[in-house]
Amino acid sequence: MRLAVLALVGSLLVCAQAPRPKSGQIPWDQIYLSPDGKVPVNPSALVLESTASLKPGTALDVGMGNGRNAIYLARKGWKVVGIDSSEAAIKQAQAGAAKLGAQIDARKIRFEDLRIGAAEYDLILCMYVNDLAVKQARKIITALKPNGLLIVEDYHADAAFANLKPDPPQTGYRTNELLRAFNDLRILRYEDRPAQAEWSNGPDGRAPLVRLVARK
Repeated sequence: MRLAVLALVGSLLVCAQAPRPKSGQIPWDQIYLSPDGKVPVNPSALVLESTASLKPGTALDVGMGNGRNAIYLARKGWKVVGIDSSEAAIKQAQAGAAKLGAQIDARKIRFEDLRIGAAEYDLILCMYVNDLAVKQARKIITALKPNGLLIVEDYHADAAFANLKPDPPQTGYRTNELLRAFNDLRILRYEDRPAQAEWSNGPDGRAPLVRLVARK
């Protein structure tokens, strides 16, 4: 499920040293199993800040990866479903949860294929999942409970990849794209600026990012 960028050029370096196959699919199992994969392991700062005062409820972590956010939420009392297309990532998340005594429902499935009910989740995370949040905006909005929270972070595609021509990677979000996709929600926070990128190991770890926190 996690379709974050494999390579950045110039000031943005690779987030994982793995080649892109001819099919265009990122080999996430290889990345999570590689000691050089540069996979983030700590909970997202945006998730920490945005959920600090929330009463625990039901959460869906789309593109869960190794479970860094899902496990954090579970330990705070949330009932968490975490999904990812990488078997290696799922196994790491399950192992990490077991080690810390956390309960998470980890599933190897794409969000597009996930059967999801209306008003099912109090919280949905879309952290570095390419442009999935825009493509699946209606499904995400439907899945949120009234007053439910959506948290999104990824690269700002227009700024981060403007110099990659003629074929920039299809990753991240265009300018104001998230605002348009989720204009039915109440926007609590929107950022479009250079910041610490969890999937970047560039010279100073910074990259043009887009962050969205919105409430149904």
